Amino acid sequence: MPHEAKNPINSDLTLLEILNGLEELGGGRIQDIADETGITKSTVHNHLSTLRQQGFIVKDGDQYYLGLRFLRLGEVARNRGPLFSFGRPEADKVANETGELTNLSTVEHARGVYLYRTQSEQEVRFSTAAGEYHDLHCSATGKAILAFSPESVLDEFVDVHGLTRYTENTITDRAELEESLETVRERQLALDLEEYEKGLRCVASPILDKDDRALGAISVSGPAMKFTGEYYRETLAEAVKSAANVISLNITRTEGTY
Repeated sequence: MPHEAKNPINSDLTLLEILNGLEELGGGRIQDIADETGITKSTVHNHLSTLRQQGFIVKDGDQYYLGLRFLRLGEVARNRGPLFSFGRPEADKVANETGELTNLSTVEHARGVYLYRTQSEQEVRFSTAAGEYHDLHCSATGKAILAFSPESVLDEFVDVHGLTRYTENTITDRAELEESLETVRERQLALDLEEYEKGLRCVASPILDKDDRALGAISVSGPAMKFTGEYYRETLAEAVKSAANVISLNITRTEGTY
């Protein structure tokens, strides 16, 4: 994470590591979680028992799971600003009109994070989990956000996460990335040409505030074999650009109410 605590609380770090381990496992026994995290069984048990007492953990037999109380916390976080409330209806509209997977994304801790994801009508299924993080330099939403953000956002991302190569198409040179962001600014559209995952393409448009700074981005994703030509670069591009404009307008009209 980009912001290092001056005086981190070790017990908090242990608790969060246990929760992260439980998330990775999707649920598990004390021994499973201890093996996953390298934390002693007794410590794992004590933390989970406390969380269960407070309603954050559920237990079924000898299996522990994240409780639905976390869902409430996530909803509060997601609704902190206007992006989700105005963005979700437009994302649904784009998904219904195109039949493609639609994403609503913002940036946090120098990475992109999905606030909302629809499912597509395609046989090829992609993860649609909200809350997933993704790198900014190799995703369409990430580049759309970077292009309309202060340079400090790019600086922080590069310093903390670097320009990781995921495929042969990933941009790993900062100068090349900055050049591509100029094109994004000119068109208000960003493309992911199989830069994060082979066989997957995306097109995104930034969601801007009244000062033309990025609040987030909306995109559609799908198979590279389908996302080609006029359909990809015009039909889908115009769909996300139109949606982004509507979301931006609605947000600026209600500025000051959040």
